[in-house]
Amino acid sequence: MDTYSRTLAPRFAQLLAQRESELRAILRPIGEVAVQGPGAQEREVLDFKDMAVEETQSVVDEAKADHALEELELVLAARRRLADQSYGECLDCGEPIDLRRLVAMPATRFCTACQDVHEHGRAIEARRFANHAGKSRP
Repeated sequence: MDTYSRTLAPRFAQLLAQRESELRAILRPIGEVAVQGPGAQEREVLDFKDMAVEETQSVVDEAKADHALEELELVLAARRRLADQSYGECLDCGEPIDLRRLVAMPATRFCTACQDVHEHGRAIEARRFANHAGKSRP
C-alpha cells in the first residue's frame, strides 16, 4: 500500500485549495440571496406548474448547498491536518490512509476499514429508525 508522505503536501494543499474554491463558488450565490432577502428574486408565478418547478428547484438548490457546506467543512479540516502534519492518518485508528484513497478523496478523514465501520453504523441506525417509525404507526 502506498501511503502519504510529507513530500506530497504541496500537491494535496493545491487539490484542497482548488476544491475549497469550487465549494465557495457554489455557496456564494446562496449567500447573496440570503443577504438580499427572500423577496429579492421573486417573480410573478403564472400557474401551479411554474410554482411546482420553482419549489422543486428550491429543494434541489438547498440540498446542493447543504452538501457543499458539509464538504467545505471536511476540506477545511483536511487543510488544518495538512498544516499540523497529521494529514494522511486515519482519525479513528491512526493508521496511514492509502494514497489512492487520498488522491480520490483528498478531504477524507478515515481509512477504508474505519470508513466502512462508520457507514455500517449509519446504515444500522437508519434501519432502526425506519423500524421504529413503522411500528409507531397505527
